[in-house]
Amino acid sequence: MRLILNFLVVVFALSALQSCVSKKKYDELTAAKEATDAALAETQSKVQDLEEANAELNSTLESEKERLNGEISDIRSDLDATKSQMAQVESKLEMTQEELDQVKAEIEGIFGTYKDSGLTLKEGDGRLYVVTDPGVMYRSGSYGLSSDERSALAELAETLKSNPDLKILVEGHTDSDGVLSTAPYADNWELSTKRALAVVRELVKNGVDPSQVAAVGRGDTMPADADDKSANRRTEILADPDLKGVINNN
Repeated sequence: MRLILNFLVVVFALSALQSCVSKKKYDELTAAKEATDAALAETQSKVQDLEEANAELNSTLESEKERLNGEISDIRSDLDATKSQMAQVESKLEMTQEELDQVKAEIEGIFGTYKDSGLTLKEGDGRLYVVTDPGVMYRSGSYGLSSDERSALAELAETLKSNPDLKILVEGHTDSDGVLSTAPYADNWELSTKRALAVVRELVKNGVDPSQVAAVGRGDTMPADADDKSANRRTEILADPDLKGVINNN
């Protein structure tokens, strides 16, 4: 009887142990499944987010592609228009030597009357100068005109009055010396402007229409002779013809 009881105790103990092991394994499997389900759900959510982001990116790229294509089309149109404008400009610039000589002859004809007044037209550095004899020169720091210069300008004034379509630009120049603190002007720019204005005012005083003359000061920026300062204390008179008719006819 005692042996039977012991046997039953062992059976019950093994049964209980087996039941305990099965529940632990079940719990572990359940936990693993829940973790797997959670990971799967997270992965699916990330996949969905990526798919949405990819769709948005594709939409953005398509929109950007359309925008860039539009800009490229506009650039091509602008380029074509620019090429057309350049072609027109080039066609106007492609003048034969005969045409250039004709333009030069017309300009010289416009200013040919200066020769009768002792004034000549000189070409240099792509500019046309009305040269007076004697020239308009100055002492250092001065902007006053001599009697000979006033006489020459009086002759020029008569020519301008007889030819109201003629226009000139008067340029004042200086040497590179610094300006004294007691001078009635601040710097060489102002001195050169005063020199130009002296010539302009002398012409206007002699009856020239103010619309025919203009004054500009160059200071010491355009020296005529780097080795001779006195040559830079000068006023130059440039021809300023109206070339609209000449250019339009060519």
